[in-house]
Amino acid sequence: MPPAIVLTPNLAGRDGISRLSRLVAGAFDAPTVIALHEPAAMTAFERADVRGANGRTSRFVAAAVRAAATADAQTAVVAVHLHLAPAALAFAARGAALTTILCGVEAWKPLTWIQRTALDRADRLIAISAHTRDRFREINAQFARRAIEVCHLGIEDSHTPGVAADRAPSALIVGRMASDERYKGHDLLLDLWPGVVRAVPGAVLRIVGDGDDRPRLEQKARALGLDGHAVFLGRVDDASLAREYDRCTAFVMPSRDEGFGVVFVEALRAARACIASRGAASEIVDDGESGLVVNPAECDEVMRAVIRLLANPAEADRMGARGRERFLRDFTDVRFRDRFRALVDSPVPALSE
Repeated sequence: MPPAIVLTPNLAGRDGISRLSRLVAGAFDAPTVIALHEPAAMTAFERADVRGANGRTSRFVAAAVRAAATADAQTAVVAVHLHLAPAALAFAARGAALTTILCGVEAWKPLTWIQRTALDRADRLIAISAHTRDRFREINAQFARRAIEVCHLGIEDSHTPGVAADRAPSALIVGRMASDERYKGHDLLLDLWPGVVRAVPGAVLRIVGDGDDRPRLEQKARALGLDGHAVFLGRVDDASLAREYDRCTAFVMPSRDEGFGVVFVEALRAARACIASRGAASEIVDDGESGLVVNPAECDEVMRAVIRLLANPAEADRMGARGRERFLRDFTDVRFRDRFRALVDSPVPALSE
């Protein structure tokens, strides 16, 4: 297997980029990982040689230049984030095979000149969803005919599905609550929840996550009279999150802007039916099979979907079981590594489909 260099912002965190970086690193044997925000003292991680830059861009670029000095045409270089693609240019003169991954919102903006240069020099562009690929092309028309392959993410099969003893009609949403990212659907769910409670007495919206917008959302829930029907849980550890999946009837996140949506994969892993929006999430959730795909601009449509699943837990469980089958077939970390290596090792298509 050829040597590999992985350029990433983060590796060890719980954020999406860190998870993706670990997946990519795991697709190679003993890769070198140059991580912008990891400490320099981190010298090994999951069979990888990690070179942390302590958050210093100059140190990150210097590490990339040093690694490029020993690279050749057999070296595979992967920039996990678009913003780091320019650092991969150091490897271009050595003939290394360059891959850049398009992850989501950062790819939905016009490219800077250095980013355009970096993507022009990249041998391969990979998007984590068809939705991300299509939005990237819409914004950056010069890449409209450039081949951009899709490689859906995967996660570890580390959760054995179960049903909590205190299970009651409830929906779970997991997501950051930030004042500058009000697209996950928290406001929409709070607005429609009084109607859900009227149709399904005792229905509870359980909210995992935190952020600077949480106080406003909590105040909104109180103003809507949702005490006891909207529960803010804050940040939770992995074991607690697994229990939340086990206790909910369905997972719901009517987000307007997802580059992929790992939380939907987590819900499938836990055998929970999902309510998702059109876009990237609909590449994960099969409408009518493993959940329901809705238009987040239509509040009544979203409310009908929530009521349908909470009022019919047997139907939700059947959807969840089919979702678990889809997870095992398509969305495990093993499946991702197989897909990713197959792409990286295959000839590069010249133009888009």
